[in-house]
Amino acid sequence: MTGERSAEDVLYAFAVEPRHDRQTLERYLKSYPQFAEDLLDLSHELRLSADLGPADVLAEDEASFQAAWRQYAAIGPQGASPASADNLFDRFKGRAFVALAEALLVPRSVLAALRDRLVVPSSIPQGFIRRFAVAASATVEAVQQYLALPPVTSAATSFRADQKPVAQAQITFEALLAQSTLTEEQLAALQKDVE
Repeated sequence: MTGERSAEDVLYAFAVEPRHDRQTLERYLKSYPQFAEDLLDLSHELRLSADLGPADVLAEDEASFQAAWRQYAAIGPQGASPASADNLFDRFKGRAFVALAEALLVPRSVLAALRDRLVVPSSIPQGFIRRFAVAASATVEAVQQYLALPPVTSAATSFRADQKPVAQAQITFEALLAQSTLTEEQLAALQKDVE
């Protein structure tokens, strides 16, 4: 019966569990080993957002919204610009995000930490930054500028939070890899590749 559930169904069921502790994760991993990587990534994302609260809702009047909309609508369409520090991850949503993680040989949780700038920029090897730039069709400078910006909280985390989200403290790239689901062989290959 467990083989009939899709990854989306299993991940949704895990996400709505009242607790996301080790026992719950182990139960899901035992029941759905084929979705282990996705469950671990989701568990990591949920753990990252556990201490965050809901964003404060600003009370705005209709006139402010209409003025903002008119200003937005007045901006004409622009050609696609190369990735810059402001929009480095804009093109990488859904399957494109997964493809970027695969191209970089890292789990999605590592890429999510880079997206949210939770990694100390100076701890990221230059070889990895060069590979990241190539995979993202960006310049090395754009990647470095993006990673140097202050940490952010993901929109999904802000949406689910009960209090105003607070950006997490940054960790080193090495510590991030140690926390990831990479095997010893994958870690060795990645470290060899980025040196």
